[in-house]
Amino acid sequence: MKVVSLILLLIMSQPFFSQKDSVLVNALLDKAYPLETSNPQEALRLYKKAYEKSIKMQFDIGIVKSLQYSGIVHSDLANYDSAIYYYKKALPYSIEANYRRGSGGLYINIGNAYQYKGDFNKVIDNYIEGIKIFEEIKDSSRLGMSYENLASFYSSLKNTSKEIEYLKKSLKVIPINDKSRQSYALGDLGLAYIKLDQFDEALSNFKKAEKLSKNLDDKRLDFFAQRNYGEYYLALKQFKEAIPHYEKALQIINQINDAYYKNDVLLQLGQAYSEIKNYPKAIAYLDEAVTLSKLNNSIEIEQKAHWSLSKIYESLNRPQGAYTELLLSTQLKDSLLNESHLKQINLLEKQYESEKKDKELAKKQMDLEHNQLELSKKNNQMTLATIGSALLLLITLGLWYVLRQRQRLKHIEISKLKQQQDITKLQALIEGEEKERNRLAEELHDGINGDLSSIKYQLSSISADELSTISKSIFEKAVAQIDHSCQQVRNISHNLSPLTIRDFGLMTSIKNYCSKLESIHPIHINFQQFGTDVSLPKNIETVIYRIVQELVNNIIKHAQATEALVQINTHEDMMFITVEDNGKGFQNNPNNAGIGLKNIASRIAFLNAQLEEEHTANGTTFTININLNTIPTI
Repeated sequence: MKVVSLILLLIMSQPFFSQKDSVLVNALLDKAYPLETSNPQEALRLYKKAYEKSIKMQFDIGIVKSLQYSGIVHSDLANYDSAIYYYKKALPYSIEANYRRGSGGLYINIGNAYQYKGDFNKVIDNYIEGIKIFEEIKDSSRLGMSYENLASFYSSLKNTSKEIEYLKKSLKVIPINDKSRQSYALGDLGLAYIKLDQFDEALSNFKKAEKLSKNLDDKRLDFFAQRNYGEYYLALKQFKEAIPHYEKALQIINQINDAYYKNDVLLQLGQAYSEIKNYPKAIAYLDEAVTLSKLNNSIEIEQKAHWSLSKIYESLNRPQGAYTELLLSTQLKDSLLNESHLKQINLLEKQYESEKKDKELAKKQMDLEHNQLELSKKNNQMTLATIGSALLLLITLGLWYVLRQRQRLKHIEISKLKQQQDITKLQALIEGEEKERNRLAEELHDGINGDLSSIKYQLSSISADELSTISKSIFEKAVAQIDHSCQQVRNISHNLSPLTIRDFGLMTSIKNYCSKLESIHPIHINFQQFGTDVSLPKNIETVIYRIVQELVNNIIKHAQATEALVQINTHEDMMFITVEDNGKGFQNNPNNAGIGLKNIASRIAFLNAQLEEEHTANGTTFTININLNTIPTI
């Protein structure tokens, strides 16, 4: 509940005027007051009538009250310029009548209206004037309300420590019997503690406020009670619990006819529904908030609503809508409070504190600032044409950016299509290569290996005892060579078609392959596996196996190495493969790469993996990084 209180002047009679003069005007005021929320236009008509009669009778207090009450109605309708007009029109009459309480209230009301408008330059000086008057006349009730207003202003500046300071001041001076005002202040204090994540303190103050207002028939208090609990659950990110409280608050505020707080609740409902991904309801509430903000010139709420809509459209993958809303939000944000406002406000506060000691210095300073403001207005008029040109340029750049984004999206789609085509080609090549390897393996195993076995069987039927010593030696060498050839054919067949992948998986297949090579070549191959076991499609495991096989074969054929390392490390969604040797090394030239390296490159491209090479005189290291989430499905 960020309550910016409207100081109502409820003095029903003054000793300066005759009973005859005041009775008719007060009757009109009494008749209009209950209509402010239910029929504001009729209330304004009656206040105008009271004003005209007061002017004829020169009844200053009647003039002040009718103008001020008219300003309050316009403020409730979010017609803040009209509200300021009526308050300022009433102020000279109040000063002329030495109506100090009324003058203090008008200054506070003017500050409220400027705060609602977002014109922060003119807020604090009016608040300070009002507070000075209430301190002098020792009006504790209105002083407490003014402290609340100042706390609300610091809340809008995100200065929570100052906000809490003035709220505690207000609670100290508010009369004990004014339970309504105490309830408002406690609610505000609870909201301030939420900003500091002190949720227990916040809930404690909300409960105190609810207890005080329990027996009061005040719809505004009921509204703020619901809105406070909505803010509490929203801060705890318990959005489903927050929404019912906001919707109850919206029902109540519709009865009160307060455009500002209705707009605020619409914004909060839109943001809460967005958090639970109920985007249709979120968009409906936020659009209504934008519409109401434009009608009421509520820049801050409109800016937040546009920002929330941009995030929703981004989540819905609607870039055009997201960009438009973000642009509107940025333009509105630029018109709100900036660093210069903060500095000026801090300066004005220091002036107020020092004014009690040196009024003349404060007056000169305020006159100087007034002159600077007038000079700034003249400079703004001179630069209006430049700003118009800049806005036109901005719109042109915006359109150009949108067209560029569309073109970029088309290029991305074309690139993705080409990439998919490349993957399909690679997939076809790899599948074709594997089929050809399997066919050759079968022919070697069933054809040549069968023929060699038949030859060996036929030779074995010859009795070695019938041969001479020389012939027997030749015979035995021939049989041994046939055995060796059979073994070589089996090895080639197994290398062409690694059946162990199908039966035992990738890791076992690579380990067996390294052991087999180590047994037939003068090299020590160390296989290491770390991390978690992963289960991949057999076709993918075959592709990875071929990469390792080709790298190890290159070491044996070209590196002249005595030691090699094959290491596979799997961590979460990544697989890291390292193949290194202590050989002579080489310089890899992509333009002159052999078939083996080209096969490795094509398979790595197919897996969407990354290959890193390091070549030194002491050996070569290949590192392959495979993201298991991006491997193709084949």
